[in-house]
Amino acid sequence: MGFNELNSVEYFVIHRLTGVNLNEVKSGTAIEQPVALYDSDQWRYVPSELLQRDITEVLLEKELKESLYRLNPDIERNPDHADEVIHKLRAILITVANVGQVRANEEFATWLRNEHSLPFGPKSEHVKILLIDYSDLKNNTYIITNQFKIHARETKIPDVVMYINGIPVVVGELKTPVRPAVS
Repeated sequence: MGFNELNSVEYFVIHRLTGVNLNEVKSGTAIEQPVALYDSDQWRYVPSELLQRDITEVLLEKELKESLYRLNPDIERNPDHADEVIHKLRAILITVANVGQVRANEEFATWLRNEHSLPFGPKSEHVKILLIDYSDLKNNTYIITNQFKIHARETKIPDVVMYINGIPVVVGELKTPVRPAVS
């Protein structure tokens, strides 16, 4: 196997976060055993082709839905509310072309900071919707994948994507430091 960005930089990042050495794993093998990076979180490597999603979907909706149940008792009592939250998050992604990337990012950031509330409580009272548990990081799920194909107007393939609770929070395009032709 020759030296390239995939088996050097990309696999190195995955190895550092998960403990999985993809240079030693046969291709097509699912890696399901997480390795602690810090005391408070665990990253799990899942090959992109094994993620349960369509090529046009950015969110890992199954993972997101399970996290919404786990972090929000009012949503767990009425699972249809999870679909409503996911619909609202998808709407932000769809409207980027109309409202602009900055405005869409600002709106999504308010969701990520758990600043939105919806009438999901008893007697339709508004309750905060938690997408990420910042007080106990172990309540979140952490997935890293690589060679993630996404199609909007054209197909893009970021080198690594890091998800927290089914939401992409880091998208990385990795370059080797030893090839002078790559800037």
